[in-house]
Amino acid sequence: PFVTYTSTGSYLFVVDVSRSMQARFACSEPTFLDRARQVMLQTLDAVPEGRFGIVAFDRFAFPVTQLTSDRAWLADVINNGLFVGLMLEATQTEIANALTVVADKRERLPDVFGDVSHIILISDGHVSGAFERRLQAPLGRLREAGVSVSAVGIGNPESTPITDTDDGQCVSDWIEINGERVLIPLRADILKYISTEGAGGYFTESETAELAALLRSNLQPAVTGEAGVDAPTRDSSGLFVVIAVLALLGYVYWPVRFPDEPAVRE
Repeated sequence: PFVTYTSTGSYLFVVDVSRSMQARFACSEPTFLDRARQVMLQTLDAVPEGRFGIVAFDRFAFPVTQLTSDRAWLADVINNGLFVGLMLEATQTEIANALTVVADKRERLPDVFGDVSHIILISDGHVSGAFERRLQAPLGRLREAGVSVSAVGIGNPESTPITDTDDGQCVSDWIEINGERVLIPLRADILKYISTEGAGGYFTESETAELAALLRSNLQPAVTGEAGVDAPTRDSSGLFVVIAVLALLGYVYWPVRFPDEPAVRE
């Protein structure tokens, strides 16, 4: 049967806007960031009960929206407000810093981010160095706060080059360093580590339905009937009104009916 929900969840998209998210094999293909946008839009549609916010990151990280249920506004931000070069430094993916920023804001701004129960990290996972050591602290803080972290991997089975742009338009040249193309692998191993340590799940771009099911799993289902219609619940409001009226009448008339007996009220 169809299940409705009586509560809302608060979720935070943490989306990679570093230079690697411009990767694609040809100008005619969507970039990694274009594909990330589709994951976000599909997730919004699949979890209509949820409140969502967006944090963008590369070397730095900052909130792009507050938590909201306004789907039209969120879609507009996703389609028009996220792009590589959104920040001055777009040359490095710092997932650990992004998660640290979220943990900090949840602690320092509880009225704004205190309700966040799940983070959806969307990235190719292309980081260098000892990622486990850097990720341990922010993931531990989020776990202690009861916040789960899931990851969606954006990328291809084989490493993908980054197309160059001229005034925002894709050109056929590839970005090269020292005469070699910059190739971006999908680091599913890093993203799976994050989702495991973050008590969430790892998903591919085609598994947004599974991601949505995980996000909705913590919502409180309402009672539903066999035909998929919410079953009627007992309404005690009428009984409450009757009791209140009787109590009021007793309060008004009791001292009058028994004038010789003082009314005792606590």
